[in-house]
Amino acid sequence: MSEKEEIERTTDTVTDQEQEYAQNTLNEYKKNNYGGALQFINKLDTRTHDFKVAHNKALVEYCKSDFKKTDAFQKSLTSICNQFKIRVEKLDDVDQCIVHYNQAILLYHQRQYTNAIYIMDRVYKFIEPMDDALAKQVSLFAIELQLCVRQSDKAISLINYLENHLINGNPNIKILDKSVKEKDTKKTQPLDPAMEEFKKKLNRYKIRCYLMNHNLDVAHKEISLLLKDKQNVEAMFLGSNLEYLKGNLVEAQKLLGSVPKNCLVYNECGESSDVMFYNNMGVIHHAMGKPNLACHYFQLALKEDMALTNCVKKDGKSEEKTLHILGGSKYHELMYNLGVSLLHAKRPTQAFDCLIIAVRRYHRNARLWMRLAECCIMTTKESNEVDFDIQKKQKEIVVDVIGSKDKQKVILTTSLSKDKKYSTESESYAVPVPSLEFASLCLRNAATLLPSDNNTSPIPLFLIPGVTPPVPSCTPGPAPSSPMSPESIMSLRNSILAASAYVALCLGDYIMALEHAEKLLQQPRLSGAHKLLGHLYCAEALVLLDKISEALEHLNPDNVKHINLELPGGEDNDEKRIKTSPPPKWFPHNLATAHATMQYNIAVCKTIRGQLDEAIALLKQVWQMSGKCKVPGHIIMLVLYIELKLGRPEPARNLIKQYLFQNRL
Repeated sequence: MSEKEEIERTTDTVTDQEQEYAQNTLNEYKKNNYGGALQFINKLDTRTHDFKVAHNKALVEYCKSDFKKTDAFQKSLTSICNQFKIRVEKLDDVDQCIVHYNQAILLYHQRQYTNAIYIMDRVYKFIEPMDDALAKQVSLFAIELQLCVRQSDKAISLINYLENHLINGNPNIKILDKSVKEKDTKKTQPLDPAMEEFKKKLNRYKIRCYLMNHNLDVAHKEISLLLKDKQNVEAMFLGSNLEYLKGNLVEAQKLLGSVPKNCLVYNECGESSDVMFYNNMGVIHHAMGKPNLACHYFQLALKEDMALTNCVKKDGKSEEKTLHILGGSKYHELMYNLGVSLLHAKRPTQAFDCLIIAVRRYHRNARLWMRLAECCIMTTKESNEVDFDIQKKQKEIVVDVIGSKDKQKVILTTSLSKDKKYSTESESYAVPVPSLEFASLCLRNAATLLPSDNNTSPIPLFLIPGVTPPVPSCTPGPAPSSPMSPESIMSLRNSILAASAYVALCLGDYIMALEHAEKLLQQPRLSGAHKLLGHLYCAEALVLLDKISEALEHLNPDNVKHINLELPGGEDNDEKRIKTSPPPKWFPHNLATAHATMQYNIAVCKTIRGQLDEAIALLKQVWQMSGKCKVPGHIIMLVLYIELKLGRPEPARNLIKQYLFQNRL
């Protein structure tokens, strides 16, 4: 007889005494008397080749430690898998699912969601032959994991699958509940309390999916039913979230304020109602266009979160934390939110410090990398509106006046631009500092992680009978952000290309700048603002590459019909998205300023070509527009240059006396 057959024979042979010990262990376990359960299961130590005994003993020991010795339990589960040659890649026995399920639970609390999903994809194949109680737990856990990584489409497909199997009793699909196998019996027999509770949990998950996907009408009906219970704290948070997504920010604030203080205690459930309240208030005020007030609330949330974490650490080492508070800290999510609000509050350096912490955990979030790049860009230049402040530029043109009144000499500045370009120091692009070099790296990461426009969420393979799911690829996830709609993906791609072109221009890489700008203009849906930037960046790159004729084609004002920030052709979706965004702050504010900028750049091109008369005539037209809109502040400097180049010093002197001297005095 082989060794394997001997093990199986020994394992299958259970004496009456051993069966009694096993039953007593189960009884004590159900009473939460883990010490008593451990005493009985220790009497089964002779069954060294019994997988269930080894697993249950490890579980009881973990329960006896009040779920604190997580590392020891994790090592025990790994040891059991090695001892009995159990591999998740080759899972073929329903009885072995429990050890992998527990491993996934530990990974979930450690916030290793991708690894947990990898395990649960294989466990879910055995959902039908699985014990009913375990099947329900596995099902709900699989949904929770998908929501944690913001894959709401996959979560809703799981919910629909469960409803068809478990609740509606689809006759073409095997029913999970073994006690109600006959269709007719299921129709007449009322659901037991456990099934009712299971349905309620499924319903709450559906609401979360609806909110995540912005199916607000459906979510409103479901939440209204839950809000009938005035003590339902979860319904209050969901209701506040709904009003926020609808743009009813004051109503969302009221609902949030009605949540009882300290209704969720961190040490009991791993969630803090105070942290949730402060964070949500910050989100609401950010949407109101009050980023500084939002920062205040996020800082309060961070302070509370850190106080709770430090309080737990005082009780012992981190490994002695109870399981439900193991990954309870919201530190990285709060740093993300604080960073975004600081960016909107024009504090890019502080925002960068926050977001660089957040990206350590959420390094697969394209939007987060884009925000980091924006911090770098804003650090080097806060806004382009300063270039259109003619009065300020007039004061900067005249540096000094030398000589007496009769023989005065005016010294003009060599450059009006205060823009910070690339560093001359040999510094690595990978050094995380708010520089244009690091912005270039961030933008490359964002472009790489961006999903394709037609990226859909297919039905998970473990829902298809007879199909073994492959190893999941490291697909980019939006966490902690909401899932990106096709419109959001397009808009983000356009923003990444525009920022990439700008950064490449600043770093002196004109060929790459031209490539990014041309790719931006080739996008199927483009906002007016991005179209303007695309043409301007193309023109600047072409000028610097000495291709003036091609640059002039991009500077035709007819290329830009409007400067809206929304994508064309999707007003409804855009409207929903903008309701939760702060008021846009972008310059130029109107089409006239955009056209004046393009005409000024045409004059620059003609000046480079030596067509000075045409350039000066065009600049006069631009100057006449200054009463209706803002025009580039460099226009006076260019006019002075052309007049002197044409050998006409008198008009240049008059211009200095009229516009520059009086500002200096």
